[in-house]
Order: sequence, then structure tokens, then C-alpha cells
Amino acid sequence: MNLNPAYGTWWEKTKAILRSRKFWALMASLVAIAGGLLTQQIDTWQAIQAAVAALAMYSTGVAIEDSGLARR
Repeated sequence: MNLNPAYGTWWEKTKAILRSRKFWALMASLVAIAGGLLTQQIDTWQAIQAAVAALAMYSTGVAIEDSGLARR
């Protein structure tokens, strides 16, 4: 995380993340994965695969957004 004032403060970045729909979609998917694991509807390996897929979705979404910001 770049703490250069030109990029905004740490708190501003944190607030931006908490307002992000991508972040809340990630949190909802991780809660659903945990629920499936705790109720034994999915096994550990399936939970790991689902968590990796959710994190990949989040990082891809952030990369696409950052790419669009760089082009402006």
C-alpha cells in the first residue's frame, strides 16, 4: 500500500475499500463458504477452492478497475 499523500491517506483508502461492492461481495462469499464448511455441506478442499476463486474474483475486479483509472 502506497502511503504517498498524492495517493490519499491510509484512512481514505480504507474507507474506499469499505464502500466497495467488490469487497462486500468477497465478504459475502467468504461467509457463505464458512457457513457451508461449518454445516458440513462442503468439505475443506471445496472450501479452499471456493475461497481461492472468490479472492481471484476480487483481485481481478480491482485490477480491471485500476486499469481503467490509469487510462483516464
